[in-house]
Amino acid sequence: MESTRSDDNRFTDDDFAQQLSDCREQVLHYIFSLVSNRTHAEDVLQEVMTALWMNRAQYDPDRNFLYWMRGFARNKVLAYYRQQSTAPKQLSMESVGRIIARVDANQHVVDDQLVALRGCVEGLSDRQRELLNRFYQPASDVDLIAQELDIKPSTVYVRMHRIRRHLLKCVQFSVTRMRTLA
Repeated sequence: MESTRSDDNRFTDDDFAQQLSDCREQVLHYIFSLVSNRTHAEDVLQEVMTALWMNRAQYDPDRNFLYWMRGFARNKVLAYYRQQSTAPKQLSMESVGRIIARVDANQHVVDDQLVALRGCVEGLSDRQRELLNRFYQPASDVDLIAQELDIKPSTVYVRMHRIRRHLLKCVQFSVTRMRTLA
């Protein structure tokens, strides 16, 4: 999708659609952290995407799109819990508000960690990235991965443990460095 701006510096529909696509996964994770049921989180995301599209003319290109999108997500999550409040054993709206506030307060930490993780994954060797991608594919099968790589399944687990440990250290180092440079 080619990104072009109109004369009044407003996003075109193509620009807006690209931003929606670019931020979709992050906002889904945000919603999932609040809703915790994947299917319901995806339903809430669809409502967010629809609301954003309907309100695209109000978007100010000088604002951070992801934060703007999260604001819509927050409102849709609250609406979801209001709808669910008639069901037994649901949280009060006050509790939901406190949870959302706590998640929002920590969101910059998550954003920094995601940026760091992307950089750390890029720093892996091609073989390590391939194993990581295969391992985390939906319905991945360790025995099949091991067979395709001509190694034992236990070796797959050992390598994944090493990759995860490396990524954890790399992310921690990167985030610390980001904060000291900021």
